[in-house]
Amino acid sequence: MNKLVFWFKNFLFVGLLVLFGSSAVFALTLEELQRNFENLADEVENMKLGEGGHGEKRVSVHGYGELHYNNPSNGPTQLDNHRFVLGIHVLLADWIHLNAEIDYEHAAQELEFEFAYLDFLIKNYLNIRAGALLIPVGFLNEFHEPPLFWSVERPELQSKVIPTTWGAGGAGIFGELSQLMEGLRYRIYIVNSLQSLKPKKSDCGDSALDLGGDCGFFRPKDGIRKGRRQLDHAQFDDFAVTARLEHVNLFEGMLQLGLSFYTGATTHDLIPEGGRTTVIEGDAKFRWEWLEANGTIVNIFIADAAAITNFNRAAGNIKATETTPDNIFGFNIQGGIHLPQLLNINTDHDFIPFVLYENFDLHNGVPGGFARDLSLDTEVVTVGFSYMPASNVAIKLDHQRFNFGNNTHKNQFNMGLAYMYP
Repeated sequence: MNKLVFWFKNFLFVGLLVLFGSSAVFALTLEELQRNFENLADEVENMKLGEGGHGEKRVSVHGYGELHYNNPSNGPTQLDNHRFVLGIHVLLADWIHLNAEIDYEHAAQELEFEFAYLDFLIKNYLNIRAGALLIPVGFLNEFHEPPLFWSVERPELQSKVIPTTWGAGGAGIFGELSQLMEGLRYRIYIVNSLQSLKPKKSDCGDSALDLGGDCGFFRPKDGIRKGRRQLDHAQFDDFAVTARLEHVNLFEGMLQLGLSFYTGATTHDLIPEGGRTTVIEGDAKFRWEWLEANGTIVNIFIADAAAITNFNRAAGNIKATETTPDNIFGFNIQGGIHLPQLLNINTDHDFIPFVLYENFDLHNGVPGGFARDLSLDTEVVTVGFSYMPASNVAIKLDHQRFNFGNNTHKNQFNMGLAYMYP
């Protein structure tokens, strides 16, 4: 900064001399002025890179966004600028990195704090991560930029069963176990747990009892999703352990396999029962030339579901006919064809027709004495395409058919525009 002030004073002094007809001894030639400007530009760039100027930017900006058109058979047609995300990466030191994202949702009418954490890079096999983290369950929750998946909306399984985007506050370790096998990676975190109970007070946030912000609870129609909380008021009477082990380079990169785990009590001392919730997830991604496929399977166990149901019913959080399940199960499988590669067309564009099949039951199991809601047994078939004029831009179109266990159904037509940067 002192150097910038020094150069500013020099240019101001030179300008005054020229303005008032200073002698030729002090006049600068055009070449000298250009040389000074170039030197000043170098100084500013070095400040961006840090004192050493090692060629790596100290601050970089990234993000993504998506615009959706949704036309369901049983509701109004909607146009929604669903997300615009601003992210930064800051090199605080050669071995300390800051990563953060802020999500402006629904035309910036909702603000979500996506994540903000520090990585302390120690060894390839052992590093530390701390802050507001993304839970490492599945391949989509941590890497959910919209050009990375083909459907207009995120897959239903990764919304209703795995509550993407799912974050929490905590710390843990991560790394690559290349000594055992090249491409084998892990993450293990301790974080604040989900919240299965909403306090009885309805105007959440006005008292010490309402530490859940808008008060998270397990809502039968979307599983554990509403149990996620923003970190401004998230409770931490209960904590959870979550981990992921994945191999990203099997068969020369054709196959990626992942296994995820999450477990933690969820009632935060509001009732004697703990309400431990455990998530077990497996996933695979496959790519061979023009053919690509992926699949996910999830099983969720909720202990003390009867006590959770009774509390939330008494608090008026759910209807007297609604029940918190003790088991949620689901899977999906997706296949797509990269048409330009199949047709041997030499282009940077990509056109991917795909089919996505999903099957999940948010009431796969309920506690004794409670009735299942068959409408929560769901089958979804999505058919569509993603046209990518560049690797970070996608124009999407798809049609969804929903079939429910109570013999009802609905259809939905979607279009979307997605991008990520830089």
